Amino acid sequence: MAGEKTEQPTQKRLEDARKKGQVARSREVDSALILLATFAVFRFGGAWMWEAAETVFVDTLADLDRDPLTTEVTAILGIELVGRSLLLLLPLLGAIVALSLLGGIAQTGGPLFSVQALKPQGSRLNPLQGFKRIFASKQALANLAKSLAKFALLGGVATLVLYLRRDELFGLGLTSGLLPSLGILVDLSFQLVLVVTLVVIVMAVADYMFQRYDFSTQMRMSRQDVKDELRQSEGDPLVKAELARLRRSLLSRVMQTVPEADVVLVNPTHYAVALRYDPASSNAPVVLAKGARLIARRIREVAEENNIPVIRNAPLTRALYSAAEVGREIPAELYEAVAEILAFVYRLRAGQTTWAEAPVDLTGAEPDDDPTDPNPLGVAA
Repeated sequence: MAGEKTEQPTQKRLEDARKKGQVARSREVDSALILLATFAVFRFGGAWMWEAAETVFVDTLADLDRDPLTTEVTAILGIELVGRSLLLLLPLLGAIVALSLLGGIAQTGGPLFSVQALKPQGSRLNPLQGFKRIFASKQALANLAKSLAKFALLGGVATLVLYLRRDELFGLGLTSGLLPSLGILVDLSFQLVLVVTLVVIVMAVADYMFQRYDFSTQMRMSRQDVKDELRQSEGDPLVKAELARLRRSLLSRVMQTVPEADVVLVNPTHYAVALRYDPASSNAPVVLAKGARLIARRIREVAEENNIPVIRNAPLTRALYSAAEVGREIPAELYEAVAEILAFVYRLRAGQTTWAEAPVDLTGAEPDDDPTDPNPLGVAA
């Protein structure tokens, strides 16, 4: 069907979407990383944090007992308590921030900051559109189903862990003292959090794969979209085809006409003009072919293959290239300069002179062609 999005997104479309902040990203991955960071900090630094919290509590009570409880003392102790508490929570906050940043970079393929995503959009201010986006969209239904499935799965896993250790739970305070019971509760809590964290990580991986698939589906393009993008980035294919036809035509004409030339003037590589003079058919020399860059190079190659004299004369070559037309006689103001060249060619053919006496003029000659020139043929686009 026309307009059906069946083509994979191009690199340009993906880059444009990225500039708008549109990338495949799963919120479940962020949640899993936060949970993992929390578990790791409490698992490996929980004892230190407990001792530090105990020290803060004891020091605070000691300060309250030492000095009269005034407004100034309370303010100082409150600021100190908040500061020490923040230092106590710093490892946890640092781990959460670090893992969240790394997770975001891993999902988006690098740091992502989009100004366009921050621009206000009228559709976001429309209550009706907001209601549809929250309650009536496919994404909203998918999020609801995902939340229910996550709740059921995590609830089932937690229930299973508690069921497997039901004997220990039922015996708390009966078969063991207070401290052993607290140890069992702490161990059970860590086991429960560990199992839940592993389940959340598995769910996050699955959700990320789904988000990548969904994003790729949304970014798909129709064949017309691909054609339009190609036309915008590389130019109209019809224009490119016409230029290619024109270039082939020029090269073909060079191959056919240059072997009939009496002399080829070059500059030395940027321009070339092939001339032929037949007094029986014309009153002045005729331009058989001319070209710039690649065409000029090809004219010179054909001339050398057919033993046609190639003479370097930068000013005259540029003048002929600019003023003379292919298939027409050269302008009258260039008769004298061209006559000198032809006279040398005729004497050279008759063996009356040598190349050492060639009327070469490289004044203002151009450097060699740039191999990275985007238009090596010199054909106007």
